[in-house]
Amino acid sequence: MNPTEEKSKKSKKRSKLSREQLSVIFRNHDGDGDGRLSPSELTEAFRYIGSFMPSYRAGKALSHADSNNDGFINEEEFELLINYAEKRKYTVV
Repeated sequence: MNPTEEKSKKSKKRSKLSREQLSVIFRNHDGDGDGRLSPSELTEAFRYIGSFMPSYRAGKALSHADSNNDGFINEEEFELLINYAEKRKYTVV
């Protein structure tokens, strides 16, 4: 790759995932359909959106959003999860 191509590749702006996109991604990772996200489902969701360390990020998301401390993200806690992920500024790959 020549220097011009490398600079062009680096300068391409990626779009930040919207709240709606994050919501769809997280909801699609509720693999067992129980209406809540387990640590393993969260890990897979963070892997999907490109987190460098998805299991770490899932743990941090749980500590941020799991207000009843049951180890899952339920419907009432979902907004907190989206807020947390939005602050991380994941982008469309």
